Formats: sequence, C-alpha cells, structure tokens
Amino acid sequence: MKAIRILLRAVLVLLLVPVLAYGGLALAVGRDGVWETLFGPGDQAPVAFETLTPPDRPNHHLVCPPGLCRTADGESPVFPVGVEVQAAVWNRLLEREGARRLGGPDGQIDVPQMDVEVRTPWLRFPDLVTVRPIALGPDRSTVALYSRSLYGHSDLGTNAARLRAWLAAMEAELGRIATAGVGGG
Repeated sequence: MKAIRILLRAVLVLLLVPVLAYGGLALAVGRDGVWETLFGPGDQAPVAFETLTPPDRPNHHLVCPPGLCRTADGESPVFPVGVEVQAAVWNRLLEREGARRLGGPDGQIDVPQMDVEVRTPWLRFPDLVTVRPIALGPDRSTVALYSRSLYGHSDLGTNAARLRAWLAAMEAELGRIATAGVGGG
C-alpha cells in the first residue's frame, strides 16, 4: 500500500511539472509563443509543390492535382468555379479558422499561393498550411494544399483531418455557388 502511494505521488509529480512549466512559460511569453521560445521558429520556407519532398515523418499531409507533385497523400478535387471565386471562398474559410497569414500583411489570398499559420486548440501547436488555387479553365479550378506541423515527429492525424474538413467545406460552398450561378442567381 505504501509503495502504491509513493508510485502515485511520483506519477503526479511527473505529470504536474510539465503542466506547471507550460503554464509559467505561457504567462511569460503568451500561449502562442511557448513552442517558438522552446524550439526556435521552425522551418517556414516557401513551398514549391513541383519539387516538394515531404519529410519522412507522419506530421504533414499533402493534397495535389495529378501531375503537380512528386508524391501526395491525396488527390485534389476539381471545383465547378473559376480560380478567383475559389480564392475568395478560401479567404472566408481561412478567416473563420483563425489562420494568420505569413510573409506579409493579413488580407486576401494571393493567387497563385499563400501560406498561413493555424494553431491546435489546446496546446497551441503551430501548423503551417500552404494553399495554391489552380485554374483549369474559366469555370473550373483545383487546389494544391500542404499542411505540416512545425514541431514534433507525429501530429496524430491533425493535418490530414484539417485538410479533409477544409476540402469538404470548400466543396460544399463552391457547389452552392455553382448551383446559384446556373440557376441565375
């Protein structure tokens, strides 16, 4: 019984120390500054989809149209709207998601591509997402997306889940826009 109490105290201390350290650092530098303070800024280099070689770690997810990327985790859908309409919807979606634009002032999506930072809800891990809308014609477009974690070996599926959710939201919104356009509206 005494050994169990000692073991429980040790486990409690092992769990409590990192929580208190995170909390103290968050108070000192802000929640969004914790990981950069501990590990540096991370790799925020621009993405060239045509030459991209993703890391050999499960902390990223890449979606590309056929023939654009060397390798991809999924194939991009084709949207029934032009690239400008798609870019406008990306702007709304990224704003709703609380994405912070990198490499310039916050504002509208740049065609051909933009990079944003999004954060996980609890521990505020920073992930980078690159969005490149691609024209396929006046009323058709697709997109290349690359979501990756700045820190850690695994993301526990966060980046893949994010891109699946964002693509589903885009397809739904762009489908409504295309249908409204066909119906005169």
